[in-house]
Amino acid sequence: MTFRIAGPGEILGLSATLAGSQHEITAELLDNAHVATVRRKDLLGFLHEHREACLQVVNLLSEDLHIAYDRVRSLGLGRSRRSRAPRVQ
Repeated sequence: MTFRIAGPGEILGLSATLAGSQHEITAELLDNAHVATVRRKDLLGFLHEHREACLQVVNLLSEDLHIAYDRVRSLGLGRSRRSRAPRVQ
């Protein structure tokens, strides 16, 4: 199941990194790409020193959460519509 397609410059694994947990999903490349990794300790230090960047991270996580809410809501609405359809005998 394709969750989403990330574009150039997007940050992957941000929520898992900040939570200190394992990744929740995996990623596959559709084309050639350069991937940069940042250690959790370095990211936390950077965010601690740069409040503007920290607020941007909060905004990114909030956007991800709202997208997830919308997807769950649309799945739920799709199922409730099908379950209310009259049964053919």
